Amino acid sequence: MTVPALKACKTVYSYRPPEVRAAFDRVVRNGFPHHVIMGGILPPGGLDMFERPIIEMVERFYAEQVPALADFGHCYPTPASEEGIREVMSLVQNKKTDQLIENVRAGQPIDRQVLIDVEPISEEAVQCIGAFYSFRDEYEGYYHVGRSRKMAQTVVPKDVNPEELPPGYWFISNPFAGDGNVIPNEVIQRICEAGHKIFYDMAYLDTTQKHHFDLSHPNIMASTISFSKPYGLFYDRIGFTFSREPIPALFGNKWFKSVFALMIAKQLMSDLSPQQLYAKYKKVQESIIAEINDIHKLGMKPCDTFLLGYITEEAASSLPAEQQALISGFKRGNIFRFCLTPYFFERDPERNKLFINWRSFLLHEGEGILNAVQEAELDKLEQEWIG
Repeated sequence: MTVPALKACKTVYSYRPPEVRAAFDRVVRNGFPHHVIMGGILPPGGLDMFERPIIEMVERFYAEQVPALADFGHCYPTPASEEGIREVMSLVQNKKTDQLIENVRAGQPIDRQVLIDVEPISEEAVQCIGAFYSFRDEYEGYYHVGRSRKMAQTVVPKDVNPEELPPGYWFISNPFAGDGNVIPNEVIQRICEAGHKIFYDMAYLDTTQKHHFDLSHPNIMASTISFSKPYGLFYDRIGFTFSREPIPALFGNKWFKSVFALMIAKQLMSDLSPQQLYAKYKKVQESIIAEINDIHKLGMKPCDTFLLGYITEEAASSLPAEQQALISGFKRGNIFRFCLTPYFFERDPERNKLFINWRSFLLHEGEGILNAVQEAELDKLEQEWIG
């Protein structure tokens, strides 16, 4: 008997459930809302503040989980979390550069910090502008954005004593992107109390059991919320960046935003209640992991976020060689992390209909989208699901 392949993903591509698809359908139930988009010229600038009531709606929607959101004086619509990460990183870089210039003018010693422009960027050159802190196994995007701004990522363990580190800026995801679990508020507060400032990335918000994420400390300088992972809107780029001070680079988002994306966000928050998807899909996550363990004998466990499963490095080391080979590509620091998206889609009540329509699109309009390996994978699924 052939053992089925492990269908999990290494990268987190979120699942768009029927509840979210229904919200989309309601936005376009009478056709695309062209009349709303026309508001940008009737009168001119008529859509400049379109996001304001929706931002207030976001604050109310997440009020029980993140009550301090309303305390941030500035909020911008952003395409998911990514633009917020980039522009806050740039803001930090500018602050460090300004401080460096002040130190030079005051005749203070610089301690390895000089203004340079080096290509390609070496690790030494990166550290000339400064560094930021992140926990080990964090979201890789922080590292890459930092390098593009000549800022090195200083990686520390979660149990580090922040008082022993020079005060600086931290980029932290919570729930934690590394393992899909919630970081206790006490850990964040300790960092703030030690004089550090934090960028708080909430890309996985609303995918865990109810938790009070405490963003009240004034040293939490900014935060982002994304609809990508919780609601499967990865390719729709819907998010919001909150900040205690203005982010000049995001000012232009009053014009350069997707009004249609904001309409989707509004409809989604109208149709769903906080924790609604978690209450339903946490049970599905548990059944998926039980199935995986039954077939592959991996001892996988559910993460706090319903999208992921994990195996600790210690547990993996005791698995037979065949299972270790099966999961080797999922290693992430000291754990093995598995995105369960394909298993969720496999259980979707409209799976076959969606799959057939996707195949039809590829045949008639999407030539060249998939490579040969992806085409072969799709052929195998067609045989398995459709026959």
